[in-house]
Parts: sequence; C-alpha cells; structure tokens
Amino acid sequence: MDDRDSPQDRPVAVDHPGSLTGDMSYASVLPQGWAPPDQERADVAVLQLHDAAPPDCTPARLRPCGPVHGRTVRVFGQASAAPPGIWVAARLLGAGGLSPDWIQLESVHPADARVQGGYSGAGTVDENGDVVGIVVAARRSTDSRIAWMIPVEAVVRYCPLLGDAVYGESPPAPAWPRGAERELAAALVRVPSMRDPQRRDSVLRDAGDEIFDLAERSPVLLEDVRGVVELCLQYADGIDRLAAALRWYERGSLPMREFERVVVRLRDAPGAAP
Repeated sequence: MDDRDSPQDRPVAVDHPGSLTGDMSYASVLPQGWAPPDQERADVAVLQLHDAAPPDCTPARLRPCGPVHGRTVRVFGQASAAPPGIWVAARLLGAGGLSPDWIQLESVHPADARVQGGYSGAGTVDENGDVVGIVVAARRSTDSRIAWMIPVEAVVRYCPLLGDAVYGESPPAPAWPRGAERELAAALVRVPSMRDPQRRDSVLRDAGDEIFDLAERSPVLLEDVRGVVELCLQYADGIDRLAAALRWYERGSLPMREFERVVVRLRDAPGAAP
C-alpha cells in the first residue's frame, strides 16, 4: 500500500501484549483518522476496535506532554532480541531530530535496555501512567541510547478528532499574570527566528495550522510578534507549541533561552494556571 493511500477500508489486527487472555482484536481506521507520512512528520492512524478489548486491558489516558527537559518516562517495546517485551526508562532531553515535532529521548540504563528497533509506535508513559508521546525513531548504532518521540500535542494536530480525548470538549486557556503578553513579546522579539520573515512563517507552521493561518503580518516587528503572542495565548498549549517549534530552529541560542526563562517565570507567577 502506498503511504498516501487511505487504509480506512482495510481491517487491522491488534495485539494486546498486556492481556493474559492472548486474544487478538480487529479494528479499522476512523474517518479523518489517517495522517500519512510527510517529510518525517505525521504517519499516525486512529483505530476503532470492531469489538471490545480484552477485559484485563485498561485504556491508557492521553495527556499533553508539556515541558520536557529532564523528565523521566517509560516505554514498553518488543525488540527482536527480547520477544516478551521490555520496559525502558528514558529521559526527555528536548526538541531535536529530523522534524520540529520530535523530542529526543535518552535511555537511562545500559545499552541492553534501550529504545531500539521494535519500539516504534510505542506509547511514552509519564510518572502518572499517562501516554504523553509516541516513539518514532532510534539511532541504529548498537551502543546508542538515543531515540525520538512525537508528543501527544503533535498527534492531535495530525488527527484533530483526538482533541476531545486529550483536552476534553474545550481545552481551557491557561491564566497568565497581568502583563504576561507584554513580557512574552519583549523576549520573543529578540529571538532571531522571529526576526526573519521566512523562518518566522516556518516556526508558526510548525506550531500548528490554526496558528499559522490566523496569525496576521505587520510590517512593524514588535507589532507582528505581539500579534503572534496574543494568538498563542488563546490556546491551552499555544505558547508551549510556539516554544517547541522555536527550539528546533534556535538550537539553544541565548535569546531562545531567555524567552523560555520568561515563560517559566510567568507560568509560576501568582495568578497563573498550574
């Protein structure tokens, strides 16, 4: 099947490695639930089971990943050398890899317990047992502990029908302290990627189609950046999505680090949302 062909009418066999029943299920791709691969992005399918899952399988909850640096997650996969499957602990290191959507992982145990071939598509589970990402790639070197995932926020952009499962019917916009818009714009205007018109458009596209489509241009740089901030503040994860897109282009530049410090300070300020 070509990557661009819709698999909607094709049944898919679903294994349940966590079940003691050994039962196999069948499913089909939901309408509008197929995001074909596009230059290291997407390649996501949302399935609907034809029958109920085994009774000893509890659905995992999807949750926005949010800030990543230094967090520990768990991944369960079935490498060819370990057919029963192995849990691997990994640290989230930040944006990186072949796509602006990717987040880099580093396995924290020796090389024999690492994310590798056989883990693609596995859910990345946080400390609460919620799925915050999906593994998409790993370095092929036998001693490498590096891999990558896409966060749930990106998955929802690919398949918006998952939005209700992740955010509920209407994701609440976080409460930011008074003056946050001005401080965010003042820090953002110094980030080089926002000063370059072509790069700015790439960043906004990576932050989400709705942000790219709705952001208006202004010939005055500060007004342009303020408009972007105002728009991002209307979404529950808008500022986080903007920051994630910028990280990939900025690669740790000093203005980018300062912008992220401002975001953290404002989010932790009295009156801000938890």
